[in-house]
Amino acid sequence: MLRKSFALLVALFGMLVPLAAQNFEGVIEFKKQNANGMSMKYIYYVKGDHVRIDEIGEQSKQVEGSYILSFKTNKMLVLNHGRKLYTDRKPEGSPSAPANATVKQTKKTQTLHNYSCAEYVVRNNADSTEICYWIAPGKFSFFLPMLKMLNRQEAFSSYYFALNVKDGSFPFLAIQKDLNGKEIARLEVTRIEKKTIADALFEIPKDYTEYK
Repeated sequence: MLRKSFALLVALFGMLVPLAAQNFEGVIEFKKQNANGMSMKYIYYVKGDHVRIDEIGEQSKQVEGSYILSFKTNKMLVLNHGRKLYTDRKPEGSPSAPANATVKQTKKTQTLHNYSCAEYVVRNNADSTEICYWIAPGKFSFFLPMLKMLNRQEAFSSYYFALNVKDGSFPFLAIQKDLNGKEIARLEVTRIEKKTIADALFEIPKDYTEYK
């Protein structure tokens, strides 16, 4: 009986390891653009329970700030590269969906960066806002914990919480419009690459000083 139990544990562990290994590791580049043409670029580096987000300035074309998130320790570091400073910011709260939002999954699909994406539409008449998300199922298990930790109150983040999608889903494109159909802003993946990410990207540079 003991041998059978041990064999079962070994078999279960053998199943879990490949599943865990399937979680996405690599680089995802985003571009956010609003109606007046202003844009911001973001680069996500994803590895295990860590995510690093680099913000690229529109004018400087340089990494102006970074967030380093650890889901295991529930810690978030904010790096100011221009001044070589960092601070430890504790996550507070979590964004919530608009109370009056309605959700519809359409029958539309499109392939973005070799991922099949389905369209979900979140509409809130009270805010005169509608956001269309093009979402791919997959092993992007970092995305929802990342949104919760960042706790950004912008529409792209808060409206996402109205969706009932499986864990690991990921939006490759989100388009915000008013109720007349005029585009206000969009957030889209411009590049995605599976690759091994160096651990050093999630560490504080040695010449940086803590800002309190």
